Amino acid sequence: MTAVHRQFILVVLVLALVLSGCTAITSEEAPAAGAGEEVAQATEAPEPTATPEPEPTAVAIGPPPAFREELQATDPATVVLGAGTPQVVELFAFW
Repeated sequence: MTAVHRQFILVVLVLALVLSGCTAITSEEAPAAGAGEEVAQATEAPEPTATPEPEPTAVAIGPPPAFREELQATDPATVVLGAGTPQVVELFAFW
């Protein structure tokens, strides 16, 4: 068997295990009637009570940043190049 076949079989097995955990409970697998009553009593939610709606508060939002159409280069002295490792580069603009 080649390495590609081994990886493919591994991926298929992991996928099968993940999907087998996603099965639904059938009526035969459901708990017995006596146990079901205990579970039902334990999982009953208390009666909901009305809570007052909070008053909306005003949020102060400052002015947007200044818009510039010209490009601004990064100072090369501030850039640290990795030693053969991937470098994350972030490009961002306020539009």
